[in-house]
Amino acid sequence: MKKPLAAVLLGLAALSTAHAEDKPVYDRIAFAVTAEKEVTNDMLAAVLYAEQQGQDTVAMADAVNQSITWALELAKPETAVESRTLNYTTNPVYTDGRVTGWQVRQSIQLKSKDSKALSGLLGKLQEKLRIEGINYSVSPEVKAETEKALIDQALKNFKDRAEQLKAGMGRAEYRVVRLDVQAVGGESPPMPMYRMAAMSADAAPAAPSLEGGKQNLQVNVQAEIELSLQ
Repeated sequence: MKKPLAAVLLGLAALSTAHAEDKPVYDRIAFAVTAEKEVTNDMLAAVLYAEQQGQDTVAMADAVNQSITWALELAKPETAVESRTLNYTTNPVYTDGRVTGWQVRQSIQLKSKDSKALSGLLGKLQEKLRIEGINYSVSPEVKAETEKALIDQALKNFKDRAEQLKAGMGRAEYRVVRLDVQAVGGESPPMPMYRMAAMSADAAPAAPSLEGGKQNLQVNVQAEIELSLQ
């Protein structure tokens, strides 16, 4: 004997309701945790440049090229210092809206973990080049190693906080909805650019004092969890 359609539908609805009641219901909570460590800025990078202004672009380019070549040759024996060339530009110089000359300029970058070697080299290079800026940072190796440990610590902090919230709210369990992990830090702002007047060969300035200091590396975790209602 076939059951009436209404009875069948009513039975299915009851089963669906019962199944829905068996599924846990959750409250959602968002929070953030951080792990950080102070590390030494062990990498220094300096940018220097040679510049000429005037009318004869060929002669100016030759003078700039000679200065850069001289600088790279001087830096080559310093095995603790990595050197590379940067931008080479030729730009017009304007006076009252008119082109009255040209500026030829090229930069080089020096990087080293040895502040003493870099400082000594900068003192020599200032005979013909000018320092544009010096930047302190954490080397990639130290940064990667530190961030790995900080991620482990940040995730532990997340688990501890989630368990604290679960216990404090009197709930049986939680589940992770969202987990964003972000590393912050590793490079300090460069020293302000400064320019020095041209100097004669016998009036080179003293080598700059370099002290990288320290900075905080951080790993931030943005989390969202759901707490069961039971």
